[in-house]
Formats: sequence, structure tokens, C-alpha cells
Amino acid sequence: MKAKILADLPTEKKMSFLNQCSVRVVHDPERILIQGDRPQGMFLVAHGRVDVAHCGEHGEQTVICHIGPGDVVGEIETTSGMPCVATCTALPVTTLLFCPTPLLYEFLKHPVFIRNLAAVFTTRIARDNQSKATDQHLTVDERIGLRLRQLCQGSDRIQASQARLAEMVGCSRQTMNKSLGRLRDAGIIDIRKGEVRVLRPEALTRVNGQSLH
Repeated sequence: MKAKILADLPTEKKMSFLNQCSVRVVHDPERILIQGDRPQGMFLVAHGRVDVAHCGEHGEQTVICHIGPGDVVGEIETTSGMPCVATCTALPVTTLLFCPTPLLYEFLKHPVFIRNLAAVFTTRIARDNQSKATDQHLTVDERIGLRLRQLCQGSDRIQASQARLAEMVGCSRQTMNKSLGRLRDAGIIDIRKGEVRVLRPEALTRVNGQSLH
């Protein structure tokens, strides 16, 4: 009901939309949208997380973002009728609502829904701009801290191996291990097998252009 794409719609319209979506519970990692394929509709994340990754010309994988509760994936391609520009993978214990293309077009008759969809587009553009700025102007330690802070929103535990985190940030595993070690020694995080626990999320920030503190 609090999903951004449903903002300011009458309660009965929100209920109508949600009731017409089908529920999908993911127990194991599952690719719900595949780069290059045409989607049959969009997904709304009710619980859990979806990772969005792009596959380059030579097979290199780049993690673009992580989608959490209340956000949607596949809405741009479904609206435009274009193939998916990235692969979306739902992580275990994720609950999704699938909105088929006809239902999306039905709700696009409502001006408020169109506004909300445009707001989602704008948010994506702003995120991409921030990501480019981050890559160009932040140190590796700062980029790692920023990504950890993004991942721990709503929880203090990040379920990801150090190799996976290195892939997300775009650095070597050795660099990630050293950076996480510094954060652990500073009492900012705790590291366990396949998991990072954030003890002081407020410390995962950039301060006066300096490294993480």
C-alpha cells in the first residue's frame, strides 16, 4: 500500500491494483527478469531484495543497484515494450507481486499513476548520476562504505560474501578484504562467513573529503 508507484491513489485503486497482481515467494535465488528478454510485466517487491546486474559485451557482470520493499523492476521495459536492459535476481526469502502488462496499461489511464511512474524514472536517473559521480570522485574505501550503508538499510546484517561485495563495488577481493579489515578494526563492522554486520552505520559516511572514520 505504501509503494511509491501507488502514491496518492485512492485506497480502492491501490487495493484493486494489488489484488490483481499475483504473489510469488522466492526461496532460492531466482532470475525474474533476464537481460535481452522481453518482460511480460513488472514486479513490485513486497519483502526482501532484488539485485539488478548488467552483463557486458564480453560477459563481465556489473551490479547496478539493489531493489527493496516498495520498489519496482521491469516497469520501464514493460511500458516501452523493449527488451530488459539488465538481469534482475530475487534473493532468498523475497516476496514479489507480479503486475502483467495489461494491468500496467490499465492503470496508466490514471494521471497520478503516470506521475508516479515518471517519478520512478527520475529516481533511476538520479541514482545513475550519483553512481557515476561516486566512481569518479570517491576512494575505494569510501565507495565500499557507501555500498555497505545502502545494503544495510532496514537491517544491520548484509548477507553477502566478500567476493560478492567486491563484485558489487568493482574492486578486487584483496582490496575488499583489506578495507573490511580496517572497518572491523575500527569497530564499525563485524565480519562472519557470508555475512557482514554493521555495528555503526553512521560511520559509513564520507567526512570532509577524508576516508571513512
